[in-house]
Amino acid sequence: MNVKNHAFTIVELLVVIVVIAILATITIVSYTGISNKAVASALQSDLDNASKALKLFQVDNSAYPSTISTNCSTTPTTTTNLCLKLSNGNNYIGYSANNSSNSQSFLLITSNSTTSSSTSLTYKITNSTSPTQLATTMQPGVTPGAILELRAAKANNGLSQGINSPLTTTWTDTSGNGNNGTLTGYAANPWSGYGTLLDPNYLVRASESGNVTVTGNSNFRTSTFTAEQWVWNAGNDTNYRTFLNFLYGSGSNTYGFAIMRYSTGWTGVLGAYIGRANISGWSYLNWASDPAPIGSWTHVVTLYDGIYGDVYINNTRKVHTAFVYAPVPDSINLNMTVNGESYPGSRVSITRLYPFALNSSQLQTNYNNGPN
Repeated sequence: MNVKNHAFTIVELLVVIVVIAILATITIVSYTGISNKAVASALQSDLDNASKALKLFQVDNSAYPSTISTNCSTTPTTTTNLCLKLSNGNNYIGYSANNSSNSQSFLLITSNSTTSSSTSLTYKITNSTSPTQLATTMQPGVTPGAILELRAAKANNGLSQGINSPLTTTWTDTSGNGNNGTLTGYAANPWSGYGTLLDPNYLVRASESGNVTVTGNSNFRTSTFTAEQWVWNAGNDTNYRTFLNFLYGSGSNTYGFAIMRYSTGWTGVLGAYIGRANISGWSYLNWASDPAPIGSWTHVVTLYDGIYGDVYINNTRKVHTAFVYAPVPDSINLNMTVNGESYPGSRVSITRLYPFALNSSQLQTNYNNGPN
């Protein structure tokens, strides 16, 4: 008796493999969606609970806390600090409170990087709004939560100019807050560069009159802040060259910050002002300079944490000065000016503004991610 053993054909094996692959993909996608929804739900729940705690604190102390913490054993709740609980995997990215006006306010941002997507989920809440998810169009890897990000290279991690390439009058805000810059005095194509780490895409001016103005209105009325730029300081002339200018008030009551190249004996020195103007001009106590970065991309940061104004150049703190940063009156229409200095060869790649002071770890993160 002849016995024949039947086996699967190659076609049948391929069909089985494809079916298994499809089922596995469906399972993974379903799990990913459920997992991300759970993370988002936990973030929103933490923010709702934090908002209630902050408002109770304000009732008891007639002001929101100056700081928050998460380790109640080492940094418990006091009359100026509030200890808040978080779900596993969630982190507080930034917090700021404005207690100087009749309408006190707070901002709290929370993030979770344990999702299966390539970017973390980030949510914010204020005293008058519900939890809102933040945009994911910022530069990959940097600290989320900026209210302004003007980035000359948006797509492909700096390998192309992205959404800003064909535009000649608008510099698109990639923070998702709509604080777009309006370009004036620029050539037909103001965007240049090759999109590599050493030569990223950047903005150049066509003339001395060229600038980018961002009208932020209430978006920029923050009691604490961080402003950062990646700039290329050519440093081969003796004129003042402003890269970033944010001022309000007048005379000896002028407040704000500026990133610029200084002259008068310091040819090409890059530095930053932060604080309050005095009768004779900006206080030199609030000036930081560093002649080393000429002819290279340089990371310049000014921040105010409610007590101290700091200036960092290439992630090294140059200034740490205590001063009072006056609240911004509601009647003032706030503008920020960004200049891409084409003459004599200086450039701007990225400008960001955060409504809170970045900590040392966050500053390191942004610095490590470079000018792209």
